[in-house]
Amino acid sequence: MNQHLLYCPISKTPLTPASASQLEAFNNLVQSGQVLDRSGDLVEGVFSSLLVNGSVDTAYRTRLNIPQLIPALSISLEGLNLVNSVD
Repeated sequence: MNQHLLYCPISKTPLTPASASQLEAFNNLVQSGQVLDRSGDLVEGVFSSLLVNGSVDTAYRTRLNIPQLIPALSISLEGLNLVNSVD
């Protein structure tokens, strides 16, 4: 049986929660104004959770514990170097 329940609507790969170190690195980049969503809007706030796809190149926010799996609101992680952030 497949253990993954959520999949990235863009890459069709399983989504998993970002690790604590990935989340910390992401929040630092957000605070410094370096993160845009796929619509081109600046991502703001502090994130307590984030879902990432298998290749850690796309992330999805959660709001009130509900994953926001809308491609236009997804966040490209390419060039943000969260891949090497491990716990």
